[in-house]
Amino acid sequence: ITSNAVPEPDGSDSEKNLFVMLDTAIAALKTPVEGNDVEKEKAAAAIDKTNRGLKNSLNNVLTVRAELGTQLSELSTLDSLGSDRALGQKLQMSNLVDVDWNSVISSYVMQQAALQASYKTFTDMQGMSLFQLNR
Repeated sequence: ITSNAVPEPDGSDSEKNLFVMLDTAIAALKTPVEGNDVEKEKAAAAIDKTNRGLKNSLNNVLTVRAELGTQLSELSTLDSLGSDRALGQKLQMSNLVDVDWNSVISSYVMQQAALQASYKTFTDMQGMSLFQLNR
């Protein structure tokens, strides 16, 4: 999976199963090698192969972990952006729908006073004639 995998020296495929790798290393460590150079070399080769396989597996895990971290960071950023937009939309909706009661009541009282004044002026003017205005 990783692009920097350590290849086997003989060009063979490396083992992918961690448990098989560990079993191979355990078997190599249990093999008596005292005085037997061939067995010693086989055990060393098995342990080296296990070491390379474990290193490649760790690289794979770290690569996946880095990708998941990046994706988690993207999700966190998107979540934060969504929260910010939701707050902005809530504020915009509040500005469009909510009422400032102080200004509404004040405007209503002013309109009511203006209406009463115009009504009084109308009724006063209705009873007057042109001759009364001239005095």
